[in-house]
Amino acid sequence: MDRDTRCATQRVPPRDRRKAVPFRCGILLAALGLAGCTQGGGLSPMGETVLGSLRSPDLAAQAAELPYASLAVNSEGNQALMVMAHRTGEKGRDTFWQAGDYATLHLRDGLPMSSMGFHETLLGRWLENDAKNDTYRVHAHWRDRSGQEHLDVAMATLTCEAARPVDLPLTTARLERCTERLEWQSGLRSKGELWRDPASLRIWGGNMTLWPRGHRLKWQVARPWWSDAEDQAQGEAISVAPVITGTE
Repeated sequence: MDRDTRCATQRVPPRDRRKAVPFRCGILLAALGLAGCTQGGGLSPMGETVLGSLRSPDLAAQAAELPYASLAVNSEGNQALMVMAHRTGEKGRDTFWQAGDYATLHLRDGLPMSSMGFHETLLGRWLENDAKNDTYRVHAHWRDRSGQEHLDVAMATLTCEAARPVDLPLTTARLERCTERLEWQSGLRSKGELWRDPASLRIWGGNMTLWPRGHRLKWQVARPWWSDAEDQAQGEAISVAPVITGTE
């Protein structure tokens, strides 16, 4: 896999790369353990403006209208533009995204880590080994519609195709299409897809079943939250990193 060159054909201008919308209320606050934004726990005036003024069903048009980092998300038969409300963790690896109905999605390194406000809840999904390896272990912890919690573990393999142009809500980029195949300890199998930059391995989108027989989550980055400098540094770190073999 060639990772020596930057492959994006069209970049979102640096001035259009924004951090977080200035509100963190409702479900997101519960997830982060934060205190309220406005008296009564409602959205701030900025939040009402951001999420209440979008009338177009076209997510790309919504993303273009907002100056904030955003994701186009499709799950459980619904689609929405989710706006980044918080970024934390080492090198900002954890991002929290919120829709107008307070549904919240937590990404870690661009991959779904947990969710709140959906009919079924992802309580945790994490990789045991380095995700840059082709084989690794996936842990999933979720709550179904009846409130029952479940745990499962899978061995996963990742195979990637050559980069090609992919249309995103606000740009076009050359991305690898990677297929993740999972063999769960429960005996079930599942498969997901990721689209990533071949140089930095930055995740730009995905279409995944987050746990066995779970609902599918589809997402695409609309307006990125990372800077060009962060992307370049990540690509350089990957190009010089030693190969690590995952262990059971």
